[in-house]
Amino acid sequence: MEKIPEKIEKKLHLLPEQPGIYLWKDADGRVIYVGKALSLKNRIRSYLSTPEKDVKTRLLMSQAQDLDYIITLSEKDAFLLETTLVKRHRPKYNILLKDDKRYPFVKITSAEPFPRLILTRDRVEDGSRYFGPYTDVKSLRLTLRNFEWVFPIRTCKREIPADKVRYKKACINYQLGKCLAPCIGAVSQEEYLRVVKRLVAFFEGRHQEVLEELRAEMNQQSENLEFEQAAKSRDRIQAIERIQKRQVVHSIEARNLDVIGFYQEENVAVAAVLRIMNGMVVNREDYPLSNVSNIESQDVLAAFIKLYYADKDMLPEEILLPLEPSDFDELQTWLKGRLHLPQRGDKSHLLAMAKRNAFQLVEERKLAHIRRANRTIFPVQELKEKLALPKLPRKMVCLDISTIQGSNMVSSAVFFENGKPKKSFYRRFIIREIDTQNDYAALQETLSRFLEETHKNEAMLPDLIIIDGGKGQLSACKKVLDSSEHSDIPILSLAERAEEVFLPGRSDSITLPRSSASLRLLIAIRDEAHRFAITFHRSRRSKRTLLSELEDIPGVGEHTKFLLLKQFGSVEGVRKAEVDQLMTVKGIGRQRALQIYEHYHSS
Repeated sequence: MEKIPEKIEKKLHLLPEQPGIYLWKDADGRVIYVGKALSLKNRIRSYLSTPEKDVKTRLLMSQAQDLDYIITLSEKDAFLLETTLVKRHRPKYNILLKDDKRYPFVKITSAEPFPRLILTRDRVEDGSRYFGPYTDVKSLRLTLRNFEWVFPIRTCKREIPADKVRYKKACINYQLGKCLAPCIGAVSQEEYLRVVKRLVAFFEGRHQEVLEELRAEMNQQSENLEFEQAAKSRDRIQAIERIQKRQVVHSIEARNLDVIGFYQEENVAVAAVLRIMNGMVVNREDYPLSNVSNIESQDVLAAFIKLYYADKDMLPEEILLPLEPSDFDELQTWLKGRLHLPQRGDKSHLLAMAKRNAFQLVEERKLAHIRRANRTIFPVQELKEKLALPKLPRKMVCLDISTIQGSNMVSSAVFFENGKPKKSFYRRFIIREIDTQNDYAALQETLSRFLEETHKNEAMLPDLIIIDGGKGQLSACKKVLDSSEHSDIPILSLAERAEEVFLPGRSDSITLPRSSASLRLLIAIRDEAHRFAITFHRSRRSKRTLLSELEDIPGVGEHTKFLLLKQFGSVEGVRKAEVDQLMTVKGIGRQRALQIYEHYHSS
């Protein structure tokens, strides 16, 4: 950061020496990094004074335009608040759990007389029990479906009071044995809550406790000659036992552990958490991590631990780690001494298994990335070969115009990189140098203005220019290109009817096979340019239509018309506004407000 931005500079002399949280913001006010500090003053000044910075910090400071901070009572409070703010803002330079919002929790409600089980992605502090999040959503749904009759509690939204029966008919789940139907009074509240308690124990991994209860219940039912109920209890016992047989058993005594496997390679990192309950591996949760380029493994692991355990209702007895993370003492205090780094024995074996899972996940992600890249780059390679282009057209721009009978003429330039849209490089233009409908001149103006944009940002300079049109449009744009410093950039046009490709210097068109990936890519780019131009044209036309209805008001210019529509939403809203309301619009005093009011009410 060569020059300190004005907003940051104004705050530097106000920085306290107390602990707290600091938030770097970009030019649009978005939080791009959240950090904690023992001394806010010293930490923030270190960003601005240290000449040697790592790659991430240099990028961060090149975009930082503003700063906020929150003072905390202690470093521990700063530690906890940092995690909360990272989850809330998801800053681009903090390490994050990729797509962690998509992972569902199992929620067992507590504020209802007859609690229900639901899947939710929102975790609210409402006293309910939450289990998860579960990364393997498909497996979770299958498990719940198979266990609906083992723990038949309701999943519906019916309001069911404890003291009276509100409904006369139960849903089909009751007939299928998947719900005890408290809605029709088919079960007492005491009996229902006993099933809920068992379900909670099951999710907590206390399977043996649930089995012992069910066996005692089955024996009691047999003694009471309730053979049908006893058979149901037996089936439930067998279902839980089948689950136990599928789980890996370890020689560790009945302990609850989290084993964190971790693997990082360049810009890819994954944490795999093995959940062990009562000595059995009951689940594996996989967490890809983003923003890890040029970050040490110790820092990535520390960030993961903070994010992962921030929302946990229950902590295991021990958390096994493959290496010592940064901020180890703070993490150990926060997690009440549960962190361990075993070097030998069964726990070391578990760590090796978790790491093997993490390594496999990294390999799978790399392979998936290669496959995705091949899907998008292959049409680009085919385009180079079919059209004999001098270089691979990784960056392509397509130009299109939109107009109705020559009015409100606009144009678009859409940008594709490696076969995918790059919307930050999209541009749209209001055609200003011609009064009548002239597609050739409009495209020439569009190309000239887009090339001007590339002077501001060289990354926008394309390897191929695509024109929506035929030979005439291509010839017109080729003249602009030849008169510029970029005459060597290849250019083509795509005729809409027969999907013919025209190249400069050729009288005949090139017809690409309808099934070819290269033609599909050209059509996709052309259609995107068309969509972008039409959308812009419609918004301009709509706005102009509204403004035209205000044309007759004396003394009201374009800007004031826009402000009136923004304030009142429509011409009808302006018509109905009183004088005092009109005066609330910026730039409108009493005299002008009276003119506007009388314009609509003079008759």
